Amino acid sequence: MGTPYSAILTLMVTAGVINVIMGIYVLTNRASQSMSKTFVAHCLLSAIYIFGSALELSAGSLEEITFWIKVEYIGMPFLPPINLLLIMYFLGMDRYLKPALRLGLFLMPLVTVGLVMSNEMHHLYYQSITIRPELGFLKVDLNAGPWYIIQGAYTFGCMFGGVALLLLYWNRMKSAYRLQHITMLVGLLLPLAGDFAYLGNLTPQGIDPIPVIMAGTSALYMWALASRGLMNVAPIARDNLFESMSDGVLVLDMNNRLVDYNPAAAQVMPQLSTYLLGRSIEPLWRQHSNDSTLIEGTDSQSLQETLWEKDGQSYYYDIRVSVVRKKGGQETGKLIVLIDVSERVRLQQRLHELAFHDGLTGIYNRTHFLQLSEKLLGESLSSGEPIALLLFDIDHFKRINDTYGHDIGDRALLHVVGICRKVLRTEDVLARYGGEEFVVMMPGLSLEEAEAAAHEIRNELVREQMALPLAPNGFIAVTASFGVAVVNGEANTDRDWDDMKQLLKAADRALYEAKHAGRNTVRVANHAVRV
Repeated sequence: MGTPYSAILTLMVTAGVINVIMGIYVLTNRASQSMSKTFVAHCLLSAIYIFGSALELSAGSLEEITFWIKVEYIGMPFLPPINLLLIMYFLGMDRYLKPALRLGLFLMPLVTVGLVMSNEMHHLYYQSITIRPELGFLKVDLNAGPWYIIQGAYTFGCMFGGVALLLLYWNRMKSAYRLQHITMLVGLLLPLAGDFAYLGNLTPQGIDPIPVIMAGTSALYMWALASRGLMNVAPIARDNLFESMSDGVLVLDMNNRLVDYNPAAAQVMPQLSTYLLGRSIEPLWRQHSNDSTLIEGTDSQSLQETLWEKDGQSYYYDIRVSVVRKKGGQETGKLIVLIDVSERVRLQQRLHELAFHDGLTGIYNRTHFLQLSEKLLGESLSSGEPIALLLFDIDHFKRINDTYGHDIGDRALLHVVGICRKVLRTEDVLARYGGEEFVVMMPGLSLEEAEAAAHEIRNELVREQMALPLAPNGFIAVTASFGVAVVNGEANTDRDWDDMKQLLKAADRALYEAKHAGRNTVRVANHAVRV
């Protein structure tokens, strides 16, 4: 023959065992997730509460009952805030769970545990615990103290808050995960109903129904955990992905009012704040980009690279805009993804720069110069205007490298380029022809004018020596030898040779003569090249 509580005790023990099994299962399989760790704590504290309640019902004296009530309270006061945490994790509200908030949720339960453990000293939680004499078995009357009412209000506040959040997010939940949502909702509503019944003296012989109800809710959780992947919920995946994305994401309604944004978007647009929710994003957008067509468009999807200004610096973003539609196809909003491609664009610009410019001096390289000079030569022949070519190289450049090192040799190259840029006209085309050799295409100059320009560069090099503290006088002389050739602009269609090749050969011969004449001098081709 069993005790009056045999069936109830069986359900309680079953609920406790289920919670222990669930805790072990989650701990050994998914403890890396924040929600999983909280769920393990929920299982452990639930088991303490349930087993304590079972042992209270089976106790043989008032002292034993009082002891097991204290054991129950090691777990019971913490369950409501832990349930609220689980729901917030489930709904992807991790960003609101700051350390201060999490600590604040458990301050009240900690005070409650302390007051229950020391109740005999102050009776703030229970005014009295007495055995009910009219029953043929042990059952106590618990007369509530002031803190009992406060803890009860806190418990209901946490549980009602969890229900409210679940209902608020109901329409946002994907149908594939609706069962998980229902599981969480039922796991709150059943204990709430039990609490109301207990407080209204509607339970048989005033027994606390929550541990019995937890047999059902624990079984429901176990089913959801084993068959529905309760810890692998979509809202967590969605919001964790949204929050941790390295690309900025803006969610707008059809009137371009801000609905939501992720932390990466706040990095792209530092002025973003919750104050802007519900307000048009267009004024803020125009602070960073001159292109507002992307957010104003209604294409189902578009992608465009745009220049982005932030903190006085320029960036490049691929802006991807997608229209969000309801199941019926009705447009409800826009999803804007801002992908930082600054490094890629700058690399492309650098590669483009290297394709046309010398990597050290920044002037045109030989290949691009030949392309430009062919075009300039063709224009000169068409217009009948002369065009001059200066070919020059630095005197004794190897000696500079051998004496001072290649880094000083590089400085000498930059020094020469700087002098040329000061002397040459904007229409002149300067290029590094190879090594220490440079070339200049000078449209519209006669042979005499080109020679004068070469002398001007040479004289400026002599006058403006390159500063070098390691040198004996603190300076080193960087001079150059020049060869000049000119096309007189009279086209000769009977000639079959490469025009630029002939011009370069003439300038090269003149440069050779300048070197043999003692360097640091200018020589011109014997006559204008006819092509």
